Amino acid sequence: MKPPRFADHLLKRFCSPDHLEEVLGDLHEEFAYQLRRGSEWRARGRYWWDVLGFVLSFALKRRSTEYSTTHLTNPMMIRNYFKIASRNLVKNRTYALINVTGLALGIGAALLIFALVRYHYAIDKHHLKYESIYRVTTQFVTPEGNFSITGVPYQLGKALKNDHPDIENLAMVDLYYDPIVAIPAASGPDRKFKDAHRMGAFVQPSYFKIFDYEWLAGGPTELTQPNTVVVSAENATKYFGSTQVIGKLIKINATLNARIVGVFKDYRDNTDFAYTIMASWASLPEFRGHPLNEDFDNIDSGTQCFVSLNNHFTQADWNRQMPAFVKKYKPHGVKDTRFPMQPLRDIHFSTDTGGVNQGLIWSLFAIGIFLLITASINFVNLATAQALNRSREVGVRKVLGSTRGQLFWQFIGETALLTLTSTGIALLLFQLGQQLVQEYLHGAFRFTFYFDPSVIGWLVLMVAGVIFLSGFYPALVLTGFKPALALAGRITSRQVGGFSVRRSLVVAQFAISQMLIVGMIVVANQLQYIQTKDLGFRQNAILTVRLPLLPKQDIGKMENFRHRVMAIPEVEKLSYSMSGPPQTGWISQTIIKFDNRPEPEKFTPQQKHVDAAYVDLYGLKLVAGRNLQPADTSREALVNETFVRQLGISDPAQVVGKILHSSRKLEIVGVVKDFNERDLRNGIGPLFMTTRATNYFIASLQLHNGNFERVIHQLEKEYSQVYPDSYFTAQFVDEQLQENYSQEQTMAKLVNFFAGIAVVIGCLGLYGLVLFMAAQKTKEIGVRKVLGASISNILWLFGKEFARLIIVAFAVATPVAWWVMTHWLQDFTYKIDIGPGIFGIALLATVVVAAVTVSFQSIKAALMNPVKSLRSE
Repeated sequence: MKPPRFADHLLKRFCSPDHLEEVLGDLHEEFAYQLRRGSEWRARGRYWWDVLGFVLSFALKRRSTEYSTTHLTNPMMIRNYFKIASRNLVKNRTYALINVTGLALGIGAALLIFALVRYHYAIDKHHLKYESIYRVTTQFVTPEGNFSITGVPYQLGKALKNDHPDIENLAMVDLYYDPIVAIPAASGPDRKFKDAHRMGAFVQPSYFKIFDYEWLAGGPTELTQPNTVVVSAENATKYFGSTQVIGKLIKINATLNARIVGVFKDYRDNTDFAYTIMASWASLPEFRGHPLNEDFDNIDSGTQCFVSLNNHFTQADWNRQMPAFVKKYKPHGVKDTRFPMQPLRDIHFSTDTGGVNQGLIWSLFAIGIFLLITASINFVNLATAQALNRSREVGVRKVLGSTRGQLFWQFIGETALLTLTSTGIALLLFQLGQQLVQEYLHGAFRFTFYFDPSVIGWLVLMVAGVIFLSGFYPALVLTGFKPALALAGRITSRQVGGFSVRRSLVVAQFAISQMLIVGMIVVANQLQYIQTKDLGFRQNAILTVRLPLLPKQDIGKMENFRHRVMAIPEVEKLSYSMSGPPQTGWISQTIIKFDNRPEPEKFTPQQKHVDAAYVDLYGLKLVAGRNLQPADTSREALVNETFVRQLGISDPAQVVGKILHSSRKLEIVGVVKDFNERDLRNGIGPLFMTTRATNYFIASLQLHNGNFERVIHQLEKEYSQVYPDSYFTAQFVDEQLQENYSQEQTMAKLVNFFAGIAVVIGCLGLYGLVLFMAAQKTKEIGVRKVLGASISNILWLFGKEFARLIIVAFAVATPVAWWVMTHWLQDFTYKIDIGPGIFGIALLATVVVAAVTVSFQSIKAALMNPVKSLRSE
């Protein structure tokens, strides 16, 4: 049986040629000896171990004499390093436990954060044309600044393709939320399915030339025809129990009868376009109930356009030709309308169009780095603190011939052993943390984690970094002792770095903890502020019920539902509207002309379709004029105070009776007091409200306080009587408003979680240092007690050092934390002030945590019998 050939090849490539033949001979003899003693796998394992030892020795540039047969134990030396390290760790198991726990928490949290960052930066990168895909958006130029929406006019795709045939691929997409699918039954009621919090879409067949899908059955070829649809594998199985569903019939939103022509593989959670069901673009007129011939003034955020470009037509080409395109199709919008192309790589992080705040992601990444640094600081502090105890060991080894390099790598080996042990525990913590993230964090911060080369590379880099950060300085300190002084026991605290280095590291640790605590307090206070701020409308005990998503609402059914609902004793009022509560994420802006002014206004107000009961139900206040009169069509309008100011008019009463020209002529009959129609990241904008019964999709119900559960059950019963083909969906307004700040709420949870980990790591380090100080000051404490020192004097002996460090850390952390959190609050138009009280709370929290950590061991040392203390050395 011969040794592994690849091992010999590895040795020949890296080993010194001077002694290669001799080394190979000895290694082969050792292999034969091991083969006689045991099994083949054990001999081969030992052979690989010895070869890797020689390769490592050469990589570290050992002298050639170290490769002689008298030093065949060089691989054994590496093994001895780990053996000695394990013995030292067992001997000092308290310090080892503190270090392992701290490193495990730091590495586990950092890996979790990396997984989250990796998820966000890998979104949609699986598409082959990723770098050349763009979304055409609409940008409005106003005196208050530019703002963008994801929607484009229905006719934009056709116009763009006609004018610029060199565009490689172009596809229009129209989105709809929470699709309801009914499966026709031969007998009995249809089976209904609702994809809550999911999206469906109408797409042109070219969409699948831009984005990559894997087809399990059928394909997009037949999507050129109306009444055709493709579904995800998950939905096909849910509807029919199998993915073999080609030719099956379904009904979408009780409106569109469609035939399934394809089944695509479910996306992993790595896309912003996870549509569960996609119907043909040719089916959209039937679904909407009218032809798609709107002009360029009507824009819905759900109507989007995607293109893939090549060298024949680039983004730069479009930017040059866009003004001419706007002039041709929207001549009155030349000065205030743009249709810029947004690269696919920018969509996920575009906060202007509903993307994830990239600053939050990088803030979390910085927190992960801070956690690793904090854990490494613990190791450095405890390792240098124990240096005095190991000085004689270093002296003996140097006298017996160990070089500084050998000792250095021995101590690095100890660090590596601790770090690798911590990494094993960290991987377990990571798996647990991933499950918690999937369960408790939603929206922008959810992710699915898979081990791949990038993850393995990050883990290796992180472990190597921790070994270097944690082990380099202590190894230099320990190996720098002079043998004579070390053996004589004359190594002082100053020679092992003293408190000067440890003070700096503890200050850094406290500063990181205080910055995270400040961040935690600011985020919590901002969330509290936006949850309690008066938004200008009533929120409590108002329930919204979603009506079927139909091209036009059936007014007769709406009245039937109203009568049924108002018969329920707990229902006080009911109002119909297009988007529900005054503050929603739904935006519909339009161009208007005021009264006899010849030109359209430079601002584009938001429009809301509401009934006459809306103002009273939500408690909106009139400052001029009167409320809307009941009507099914658009005749009158209410405007807000900001609308009046944008017109350049100071007195709201002056606009009452004037005409507002939109898609129809509307008489302005009243002005309502400003309310926050958008979330608090944005200021109050101009808007007008008018009636249009066929465009109502939400019923708002004001309830008496009582058994809401029973009321909702009764509402569902009445709803199913009026709308048997639809799903009952109800939600309280205050819950809806909270969803506007899901990113901030998730950020608060993450900051709280990781700040807690940082504090725990810091406490472990403090405890270890106090433990060491108590051991070093045993005799001093005994002398002080004999001389009359009280317990409080002894406690102050420990506390004063850390009190000074906390104050210095506070001075370092305060300006940094203030700058970071002020920058974060810039995303909000309405925000809290960062006052001194926030920093005072952070300082107090740090003092309390440090005091609790230090006090246990300090009190134990202070209560020790001085007789025993004076006997010990």
